[in-house]
Amino acid sequence: MTEKSGYGVVYRRFEADQRGIEDALSMVRSYFEQKEIAGRESTDVLLAAEEAITDLVLHSKCGSDLSVTFRFFLGTITVEFSAPGEEYDFGGSLIPDISDIWAMPESDAQEAFNQIILRNYQKLLKYKHRRGCNTIRLTVARQYRTIYLTIGALLAAVFIGAFLSVFGQADQISALDTLLLSPVTTMYLNALKMVAAPVVFFSIAGCLSRSSDPRGVGRIGGKVLCLYMLTTIIAVAVGIGIFLILRPGDPSALSGLTEDVSALTAKTFDISIKDVIVGIVPSDFITPFADSNMMQLIFMAILSGIAVGQIGGYSRRLQEMFEALEELFLKIAAVIIRVAPVAVFCFILSLILKIGAPVLLSVLGMFVTFLCGLACMIVIYGIILAFSGLNPLHFLQKYAPTMLQVFSIASSNASITVNIDACDKKLGISPRIYSLSIPLGATINMDGMCIILAVQALTVARIYGVDVSGGMLLGLAVSIIVMSIGAPGVPGSGIIIMSMLLTQIGVPAEGAALAMGIAPLGGMFICMCNCLGDVVITTVVAKTEKMINMEVYQKKSR
Repeated sequence: MTEKSGYGVVYRRFEADQRGIEDALSMVRSYFEQKEIAGRESTDVLLAAEEAITDLVLHSKCGSDLSVTFRFFLGTITVEFSAPGEEYDFGGSLIPDISDIWAMPESDAQEAFNQIILRNYQKLLKYKHRRGCNTIRLTVARQYRTIYLTIGALLAAVFIGAFLSVFGQADQISALDTLLLSPVTTMYLNALKMVAAPVVFFSIAGCLSRSSDPRGVGRIGGKVLCLYMLTTIIAVAVGIGIFLILRPGDPSALSGLTEDVSALTAKTFDISIKDVIVGIVPSDFITPFADSNMMQLIFMAILSGIAVGQIGGYSRRLQEMFEALEELFLKIAAVIIRVAPVAVFCFILSLILKIGAPVLLSVLGMFVTFLCGLACMIVIYGIILAFSGLNPLHFLQKYAPTMLQVFSIASSNASITVNIDACDKKLGISPRIYSLSIPLGATINMDGMCIILAVQALTVARIYGVDVSGGMLLGLAVSIIVMSIGAPGVPGSGIIIMSMLLTQIGVPAEGAALAMGIAPLGGMFICMCNCLGDVVITTVVAKTEKMINMEVYQKKSR
């Protein structure tokens, strides 16, 4: 191993073999510990680094070196892994070969499995080939504990709002809201609306363009996909149903905030199922972006993503363009989301000063309703397990420690290895099942997000006095299903989706700010529900395919 260091730059060189992989990964871990990168952020980065290094070494020349370069500038860490070798399709072989993974030799199967996991971390990685050398770049922007800052901002707004409501003077409170609080909230929400349409379009179109050939899914893959889609539909129904039962949200809470609510509501009553279906197809390509019409954006994204894979030599160029634009707008969204604590503080404080406790009680009711929906979904998972001949209580006992882990991780991607370990060691599931179902579930199975989006959208609509029924409710359900599958993988993406959903059902997009206060805690419960659904479906498919070791499964946990 050779070593060089300079101002802001650290360089290491290792042998391009298994020992070199371990040493390089140890070096990466030590560097990030030095830079105080820890917790969920560290888990994501180290998993991405491990898969990138392994992939690079697999495609390197025999006897070559693996070089690792660290750069730190303005809070951003960049790590470059380089090794001599022929140019290859970085991560591109995943979809065509995935159905053959069970028939592969062990070495090839391991490489395919690495590619499956690598796919989930490609947002952090960039590949290039230059002068006979392959290079993968990993970029990490330092996180500033946005979750804790957001919760702190919410609590601070509540206390300051209560204090000013009692001791503040009316003219001073009005000036504070007019000159500071409302403008900050408006700018933040306008920024979210600005980036929402391109994020939705390029996320879905880019995803489909990379996987437009479905020929290799196979029987087991098809069964996994069908069950994931079934639970997604059930989750949306649960979210809508639990709202209709509990009906959180006070319709009079925001009566003084918007002058045009009654006119807005009147416009929404005439929307029918036929209007929803006809309105899915736009008359041009520009208007859906200008109007943030999500149903039309989804239609165009699906059509574009499928078509890209069918135009011959231009397909690869367009895929790269979609991926680049997707990353561009996701980066813009990530920058915007960083100021979420400020927006939460301003919006909640403004609400308290204007209308006081009713809105806070509505937000609390919305969160309790969401938790009730999660409880219902857990019962449904138990029913699915029971129908497959498995004891739901025994399953929950075995998986409960892992549920607590993924709750604290709060990231489906970062939870992949935790869930794989549970499937292998605690549940006795064959690698032929979980090597496909767990990474796939982390990408497309978002039951928890479906529930919270349905509850939040309908609660905010009720607070604003907008009645959602008939065709609007059907359109909302379809949008939630599609958007949960293509949800952008950035913190706070649910707020972006929420603003789009509210616009679709005729609610002012600023209503999305009502959900920002519970987003951090809600994200933990969402991840727990998503991962539970992934492992339940994996277990059920393994049972039906007789690829589960029942001795391991039935063994009691200590």
